[in-house]
Parts: sequence; C-alpha cells; structure tokens
Amino acid sequence: MLIMNLVVPILAGIAVAGIIQQAAAVPAPFKVTAVPQQANGESYTTLAARMGKDFIAALIPYRVFKNGAVTYHLGGKETPPLQVWAQEKLTGLTLFKVNPALLSGTSPAIAASTTLRRGARLAFTNSENEPTLGIYVGMEHSIGDISFPLRLIRAQFPKLAAPPIGQPCYDADNRLVGIVLGVSRKGTCHLLPAQAISFLAENPKAKRVRLGCLLDINSSTPVVEGIINGGPLARSGIQTGDILMSINDVPIRNYGDMLDATYYLTGEKPLTIQVIRGTQIVESKGIIPTQDSR
Repeated sequence: MLIMNLVVPILAGIAVAGIIQQAAAVPAPFKVTAVPQQANGESYTTLAARMGKDFIAALIPYRVFKNGAVTYHLGGKETPPLQVWAQEKLTGLTLFKVNPALLSGTSPAIAASTTLRRGARLAFTNSENEPTLGIYVGMEHSIGDISFPLRLIRAQFPKLAAPPIGQPCYDADNRLVGIVLGVSRKGTCHLLPAQAISFLAENPKAKRVRLGCLLDINSSTPVVEGIINGGPLARSGIQTGDILMSINDVPIRNYGDMLDATYYLTGEKPLTIQVIRGTQIVESKGIIPTQDSR
C-alpha cells in the first residue's frame, strides 16, 4: 500500500516536469526595427518569428511603410538592412530574407490551423525568456469592429501576461501557430495564422482575389445574398440565392470558409465553383477573378 501511495506523487512529478521542460523549449522571438527615412519619422520596433532557414516574419503597421523609404534591421538600426521578401498592407505582414548565420536556434515547423483543436495548449516566450502557457479557442474573422480577409486564430492567455502585438506563438510540439495581431485587456488575443505567413513566403507577388458576391456573415449557410454587376461571378452565371459548395474543390461550409478559400488564392489561374441552385448542383468553370494589391 505504501508503494502505491508513492507511485502517484512520483508520476505526477514526472508529468509536471515534462510540461515545464516542453514549455522551456519555446523559441524566443527576434526583434526587427523599422526606420523611416523622412527626417521626423520615428523608429518602430516589433517582434518577429523565424520561418524556414532564412526567413523571418513580422507585423509592421501600414502607417510605418505607407509612404515608402523604410529600412528594416535585425535588432537595432546599427545592423545591416534586411531584405524585404514580401509585404502586404492588409495585415502588415512582412517577410524578410535573412542570412541563416544571423539566426539562432533551429527553424520551427508550421502548425496548420486545421490541425488545432479547441483546448489545445499554446505558448510564447516573454521578454525575460520565460514561457507563458495559453489555450486555443477557435477561429474568427474579426477583432471588434475590424473585419479581416481571412480567419484569425483566437487564443487566451493569462491577462496579466498577455502577449504583445507581433509575438509569435507555438503549440505543444513547438510548431509555429501564428503571430499576435490583436490583444484585449482580458487576455484574449487573435493570431495571424502561420499558414498565411507560409503562403506569402511561397507567393510573394500574390494578389488579393475578389469574386464579386455578398454573403450573410451571420448565416450558417453560404448563401449568395448579392452579386456585383459585371463581377467575376455575375459573368459566370452565378445567381443570387445560390448556395456555395466549393471553390476549386475546397469545400465552402460557411462565411469563414469563403474568406479563407479566396485569401489563399494567387489569382493566376481560372476558378471552378460549384453551387446548389434549387435542387440542382451547378458547376461554373473558367472564372477569372478580379485582383488587386495586397
């Protein structure tokens, strides 16, 4: 009986030690400083995550680079300028090509948003290089009154230790989950998914794709509520009242699916869209989407 009583505390101690050891391995973020060239421009410093062996990703507010002529530096502005690989104004996501010799640690794997399950543990490393644990809640396309062109990862951390904007966060296997895009006072934060970062790295010149239709955000069914005259879907014969089924074989089950399906398109190839019309399944091929700058 004494042996059994000792086993439980020992096992519990091993479990706790395992959690601490895992959390302690969370990669530390890098820092990027943006220096505007205009005389009265103030420098902006943010955190960055490593992507692959020679990329880092950061969120730079549009106000910092909207006038152009900005140099970026790894750490302080006394270091050599970084090479911008890709940048989008919609989220401020900026990718830099970096000499691997300047990057410490190993390159983390990427966690796809589809592999996350509610209740999954997330973590980030704070400025004192200490891990803070949080939890994955779900996917949302808006922060307050601001709507985004893709679904964001919603996570919750202790409100007294909430991550700052730009902070990279990782799952239990230390795979990069995303970069913090917004934080509330209650410890709730929204992350730009790592999938979006990886997509921009692979498609640095990708355009934003528009189809010219309106969906009801609050409806659980992706019903086409309106069609823009002369738009891509109007030209292809899609009608108001049609229910979206798929875009290029990617299932569309709700408004969020529609956002992601169009965000992760490069706009280079014609689209095939399936809809339900009445009691029929209708397929439209060769749809040329409208494109504009990201």
